[in-house]
Amino acid sequence: MTKSLKALCVLFFSLFMLPGCAGAKHAELVTDFTADFNADYRGQKLSGSLTYNRQGRMNLHLSSPETLNGLSVGYSDGELHLSKDGLQCTADEAYLPSPSLPAELKNVLDAICREQENGRLSLSDGKAEIGSWELVSDEKGYLVSLENSSGKIEFED
Repeated sequence: MTKSLKALCVLFFSLFMLPGCAGAKHAELVTDFTADFNADYRGQKLSGSLTYNRQGRMNLHLSSPETLNGLSVGYSDGELHLSKDGLQCTADEAYLPSPSLPAELKNVLDAICREQENGRLSLSDGKAEIGSWELVSDEKGYLVSLENSSGKIEFED
């Protein structure tokens, strides 16, 4: 009787206590969002706001450095839209250099959406690798930061 009681206690302990030892649960990553950001990218400090949705539309508005204040970069349906101080330009998105912050952000956010839609995005304690980027999210699924060898981008709600 004592052996079966001990076995039953071990069973209950493992059923109720061990699942609590797993890593923190994180919600699915939010891919439709608007956030302010600060970036240290290729040695340049940038800040502004970013709006992105899972259909691949992105708007980036820079507020610093002062020389770029007011510059808006938008992507929609394969087109790139640039505007600053009332001047506007539209071109194919391929014209923006790939190592630029807007192009890199667009590429990594599109990759995150693809991986999540295909069920291949695996968050471990709110972290995941997407290509050369490491992403960190909070427990609600919002991006906190993206980082690679080119720099780090931190997001604020």
